[in-house]
Amino acid sequence: MEYRILGPLELRSAGRSVALGGERQQKLLALLVLGTGTVVTFDRLIDELWDDPPQTARRQVCNAAAAVRRVVTQGGGRLTTSTHGYRLDLPDGRLDADLFRSQVRDAEAVAREGKPAQAVALLQSALDLWRGPVLTGLTSASIDAEARGLDEQRLQAVERLAELRLDLGEVTSLLGQLAGQVAEHPLRESLRLTLMRALDRAGRRGDALTVFEEGRRALAEELGTDPGPELRRLHAELLRAQPAPVVTRRSPLPFDIPDFTGRESEVDSLILAIGAQAPAIVTIEGMGGIGKTALAVHVAHRLEDRFPDGRCYVDLRGFTAGTAPMTAGAALELLLRQIGVQPDQIPVDPDERRDLWLTEVSHRRVLVVLDNAADANQVRPLLPGAPGAVVLVVSRCHLMAIEGAIPVSLDVLPTDDAVALFRRIAGPSRADAEPEAVADVISLCGRLPLAIRIAASRFRRRPWSVAHLADQLRDRQRRARAFTANDLSVAGVLALSYHHLPADRQELFRLLALVPGADFDAHAGAALAGMPVHDAQDVLEELVECNLLMQRRSDRYCLHDLVRDCARDLADAACTPSGLDTARRRLFDYYLHLADVRGRRCMPGRRGFAPDLTWEPELPVSESEEDDIRQLRAEYKNMVAVADYASAHGWHVHAWQLPCLLLPYLARVGLRSGVLELSRNALAAARALGDRRGESMALTTIAFALREEGRHGEVLEFLDRAIAISRDLGDLPAAVGGLRDLGSSQVQAGMLGDAATSFAEAVALARSIGDQRAEVNSTIDLGLVDCNLGRYREADARFRDALAMHQLDGYVGGEVVVLINIGWLAQLRGRDAEAVVALERAVRLSREIGMSRGEGISLAWLGVTYRRQGRIADAVAVGREALESARRMDLREPEGDALNGLAETCLAAGRLREAEAMFREAEELGTAGALPMVRARAHEGLAHVAARRGDDWARTHWERAVELYPEGAVDAENPRAHLADAEARCMRCVCGPVEPPALKMLREVVSVG
Repeated sequence: MEYRILGPLELRSAGRSVALGGERQQKLLALLVLGTGTVVTFDRLIDELWDDPPQTARRQVCNAAAAVRRVVTQGGGRLTTSTHGYRLDLPDGRLDADLFRSQVRDAEAVAREGKPAQAVALLQSALDLWRGPVLTGLTSASIDAEARGLDEQRLQAVERLAELRLDLGEVTSLLGQLAGQVAEHPLRESLRLTLMRALDRAGRRGDALTVFEEGRRALAEELGTDPGPELRRLHAELLRAQPAPVVTRRSPLPFDIPDFTGRESEVDSLILAIGAQAPAIVTIEGMGGIGKTALAVHVAHRLEDRFPDGRCYVDLRGFTAGTAPMTAGAALELLLRQIGVQPDQIPVDPDERRDLWLTEVSHRRVLVVLDNAADANQVRPLLPGAPGAVVLVVSRCHLMAIEGAIPVSLDVLPTDDAVALFRRIAGPSRADAEPEAVADVISLCGRLPLAIRIAASRFRRRPWSVAHLADQLRDRQRRARAFTANDLSVAGVLALSYHHLPADRQELFRLLALVPGADFDAHAGAALAGMPVHDAQDVLEELVECNLLMQRRSDRYCLHDLVRDCARDLADAACTPSGLDTARRRLFDYYLHLADVRGRRCMPGRRGFAPDLTWEPELPVSESEEDDIRQLRAEYKNMVAVADYASAHGWHVHAWQLPCLLLPYLARVGLRSGVLELSRNALAAARALGDRRGESMALTTIAFALREEGRHGEVLEFLDRAIAISRDLGDLPAAVGGLRDLGSSQVQAGMLGDAATSFAEAVALARSIGDQRAEVNSTIDLGLVDCNLGRYREADARFRDALAMHQLDGYVGGEVVVLINIGWLAQLRGRDAEAVVALERAVRLSREIGMSRGEGISLAWLGVTYRRQGRIADAVAVGREALESARRMDLREPEGDALNGLAETCLAAGRLREAEAMFREAEELGTAGALPMVRARAHEGLAHVAARRGDDWARTHWERAVELYPEGAVDAENPRAHLADAEARCMRCVCGPVEPPALKMLREVVSVG
């Protein structure tokens, strides 16, 4: 709670006025506030509240005090009752009168230290606390006496401020204020004396003599006295036509805040840049509240000694509420005065002022700080261009049009600096007691210096814990109040940039608050606003230039958290809920459409569905499968955020369709984190709509998430339910897709026989409905099971049939898939030459159609074949290509295959350490991705490394490989051969055309059937 008596009595809590009741209750509170820390007796209260007290006066005082107690207790104060009266105790810093006196004392202290600019700032801050006469509207003997005392202190502060400003060379702006104050207090000689000095300094000696004469008459008429000795002495000097005493000119720079923290690298780079160039122009740019002015002033003070001929500071008011930006002519007048040009020598014409400014600084070493610049046009006429001049320009906008300027863009504080700033302001002991809560506060402040300053200052004046402050900042409404101090607020500072924008820019900025994700691109912005993408791009770039948007990566934008709050408040104020929902739906439809279109090439032949779009947005260009994956990768987290929002706010269609449309991408790259919760929300949304098709799709998505966690029993249960729903709906293509998913899950679970049954059923069902593409894909699935079971003839026949069908209908992507499988089968049968032909063709076709996944997998198995043929250099080259491709595409299982294959080649080349490292990486990847085949092959490799070293661990790794391979898998015969014969060779370690006897025996065993 803030207690304000410098004006009408007011209590403020969280930025809002608190109701105080009637006049008697207000007067009672005022009397208690004036007597803070002491007992105010019942008798005194009664005398002050009534001219003629009633018999019930004491009871009425008690009733009023009870109401006051409820108010002050809520705000952290304490009202206690004693035998004689009441005592009000307030925490330090709650009463504006106390703060006023404290700042006045601090101003005098820094003035004595020779820092007049700091003293001016403190005095101005103290006077800004006044909102009118003390306790306006409330009168009593005590109140009137206190008001007179405080009014006198205010006038003393006014006089002292005027003296200091005059010493600093401020004349023109001071004259009007002094004239008004002298008119209000005509008998106050000290004010009149300062006005006369200011007029003389401005070259208006005659006006100064007139002011003296007016004062002499007023004193004679009102008091019957003559002016005092100081006024008479100045009057005599003016009459003798002698100038007023010369006052040493001091720096007009604002004071360097004592708790300036961090920014070491920026300070160092600024000082280095200033020292390296002459003249130097540096632009300091950044969003509101980022600390631009503080940095510029701090650097200016650090460099003060280098510029003996002058230090200048002008606030150009480019982003000041209720004020137009300063004209170049007005700024030039201030600059000329600050370097000592007499007012009567300053031309009226702006161009002549510009010429005089250039002439005056041409031979000087001057430092100029141009703060709060609106744009380059405002700044350019003020640049001195002299060899010894340095200019620091501070702006919220990018000032790219200032030729030769060195730009310094400020970001939010690094975490350590942000914590250090909070500690310095809040107090180290209290902050250090709750380091985790401090970290929360810093995060909630978005590491924005202004937000940290206000939050820490508020905390310092409150008996809070840091955790309590963090709780306040977590709630958006409370956060807005917590980031407000007196008339300064973070939201207000940020909104200044917004109010300078054209209307169409303002509209898109407001709508950006609706983006649930962390970042967005121009297509998302266009969807929000319903405008063409190129127009959205222009607006977003302009918002970046105004530092309302940040750009962490090329073509992607993000909002600072507190800027997002500002945009949301502006949107709520300017837009109807239905209008916001329309924009939000366009954005959500954009993500639905992107997931649908870009997911189609992730898994060719996979069943899908058309999303329910109310608006079909423009998508970014994609020229290849790799582009598809890159776009989905960039937007995946944003799509999850959209799905989460949709689930939480009843947007059921988007809540179920978006996760299901993402399934091909999820399966393709092996993403697992958060997918189960996402898919369960999708199921709930589909059921809320009564959409059984959606329920089936969501069950399939849940099954994928469970399969990635290795929970095979639950996977089979969910897929059975999904297939049953598809059959009930008569959606047989969906049932075919479900059977293929079921078979793949059974393979991963080691249930190869059951998988063969599921795939065979999928083949038959696809054939019955005339879905040739699904029939071919299911046939390939069945052939893969045959390979794993060692049924090579059956597998070969299935693959050859599928190849012929794909070649017949011109489906090159399907042809690539079959060729990879033919190549793998040829390896299993020891026909390496055939494998090379198939795999090299698969690589070539993949590259022709931009099928990156096919290219990577083909390369991985081609490397294995080259190694088996003894072509080690070729095997290494294509193995590395395969690994790079898989990683570029985020393909987890192909990455594991590529790692194992390249490691086997390194093993064959005798590079054991390199091979071991890659096998271990493959094992870790297989564990993280629930890929038992990858893990088993990695353990085979580790066994081979150990065997080459004569290590007993070889047997353990081979045994582990056997355990991991599915039951009946032909690959399990490789480790079994080594377990049976220490000298055996298998297809993992063979290198060259000579076929080892053990390998021939193995083929005879596994080729049965």
